[in-house]
Amino acid sequence: MQNQTKQKQGTREEPPQSQMRKDALFKLIQVEPDHFNSLVQATGWGEDQTRMTLLQLTVDGLVSRRNRAGRQYFTAKKSSDPHEVSHI
Repeated sequence: MQNQTKQKQGTREEPPQSQMRKDALFKLIQVEPDHFNSLVQATGWGEDQTRMTLLQLTVDGLVSRRNRAGRQYFTAKKSSDPHEVSHI
């Protein structure tokens, strides 16, 4: 017996959990650049999940990392085109 799922016309599937995390963390960093430990605390995801999400944002070119006073600080990169719309 086949497993068939039906989707109502006009409904959207939710984005994957990893995309939702990237969106949330990127918005946090856009509001206020912060250091790694504070981001772990703010998200409540734990160090591994927060680190993985930050890595994805860095690879995507949305976030940059700087080391200051022994801490890793993350900031959102500025768009070169003021009319460019973010995909996040």
